[in-house]
Amino acid sequence: MEGMLSARPDDDRPSRLHRADEIAAVVLKVVTILALTFGLFEYDRQKADGRVNQSLELVKEWDSSGTQGAYTRINDAIWPLLQQATHDQGGTDIDAATREVIYANIGETITGRDDQFSSDADHDVDKVFQFFDRAATCADQGLCDYDVLKTFFGAESQSFWLYFSRYAERRQQDGYGGYANWTRKFIEGDIHRPKMFGLI
Repeated sequence: MEGMLSARPDDDRPSRLHRADEIAAVVLKVVTILALTFGLFEYDRQKADGRVNQSLELVKEWDSSGTQGAYTRINDAIWPLLQQATHDQGGTDIDAATREVIYANIGETITGRDDQFSSDADHDVDKVFQFFDRAATCADQGLCDYDVLKTFFGAESQSFWLYFSRYAERRQQDGYGGYANWTRKFIEGDIHRPKMFGLI
């Protein structure tokens, strides 16, 4: 009986402490993973905000740098030629292939179909292409948001390319091998887009 009243050694105590340590380690890992995930999401959100802000800066630059003025002068030169070409073709019901040829011919007429590249129209075309190229490279490098830029400049860049792709080809043949390639990539959507957590 005496043995029954004596205190029994607590053999379970080390294993309970071990289990508590294991549980604490698991909780710590979960908290660390959650904190890391939140941090990555926050970092990614800030990067995305930065890309949007940089894109909006380019939109402001379009207005303030004279690029919009160059684009407007080109449009003013295109308009009467387009009206005449549309009239000559019998109205507005022109198939897409014919329309592309008309646009390209108008672009060539405006820029003179020569290899001098020194007219005011040439300079305006160069200025607009340089802007679209910069916008495309900004998006491709992950500094700007492609979708934002496409929203603001998608229609303009596409129609501009239809009118002046031959001009770009002549510039390339004249020794500027990469001339307007980024504009073409911008139009075709051939731009790298940042993935979640900045992985490209």
